[in-house]
Amino acid sequence: MLGAKVVARAKINLFLRVGDLRDDGFHEIRSVMQALELSDELYFRVTDARGGRVAIRCNEEDVPVGPDNLVWRAVDAFDVETGAFGANGVQVLINKRIPVAAGLAGGSADAAATLVALNRIFELDLTHERLGRMAAMVGSDVAFCLGGGTALVSGRGEEVERLEPLPPFHVVLASMGQAVFTAEVYRRLDEIRAESGAGAESSDGILEGLLAGIRGHSFEDIYPNLRNDLESATMAAEGVEQLKEVALGAGARAALMSGSGPTVFALVSGIEEAAEVAWEMEKIAPITIVTSFSDRGAELKD
Repeated sequence: MLGAKVVARAKINLFLRVGDLRDDGFHEIRSVMQALELSDELYFRVTDARGGRVAIRCNEEDVPVGPDNLVWRAVDAFDVETGAFGANGVQVLINKRIPVAAGLAGGSADAAATLVALNRIFELDLTHERLGRMAAMVGSDVAFCLGGGTALVSGRGEEVERLEPLPPFHVVLASMGQAVFTAEVYRRLDEIRAESGAGAESSDGILEGLLAGIRGHSFEDIYPNLRNDLESATMAAEGVEQLKEVALGAGARAALMSGSGPTVFALVSGIEEAAEVAWEMEKIAPITIVTSFSDRGAELKD
């Protein structure tokens, strides 16, 4: 039977500015996303469709295995766009390593991996641009997760401009373990802004400083220009602030919440510093992971 194995890489947001709510129900964003070596593994096998078009299994019981899973949606989008399935179905096994509902785009990464796998299985040789259009149909972060690396992302997340890739800098991830749902965090941000009478703040100077640091591979210019508008809206704010304080106190050069949280990432200058920061964060965080930047996204493996 035809099959494929794909690596699906997580991401963090080095910068996330959230604009006002758009007419289509999404927020306009500007974000600098960075792929990580932390990844899920997905295994695909084509079957006949008598048992259903999609069958998903996962080692993590909190991951839905029905139509709410972005993998399922990616299969549907691929078939609608290509008609490749015919009388076939697909079985998917997800070996989950990216924490769930943690602001690391685990579901989006799995969806991107699905598009890459199906492109190989059905030997369609679709361009990255066409896969990107399918990705935008599935979810806001999926288009970035296709190519990974370092990118400036805008629109609702479907517009991706690849940037000069950063070196494999070490990162420590930590979370108190709460599941945080993106829609709730965005809704809370809207409420905070409505209560204060303030709209989205301009942060063009911060973004330009960060982009300059990326172009020059100057981490000294990157560290002070990290920003995430959603930090103020997360229900896990107390835990996020505690983790940031511990990371900085243990020697991290910078620390920030990723995406809608609650995961905090700490940037460190070397593996020894990463070990020290992880040691301290692990004392209070049930989930602590040491990883590094990656210049790749969803990737087929033999």
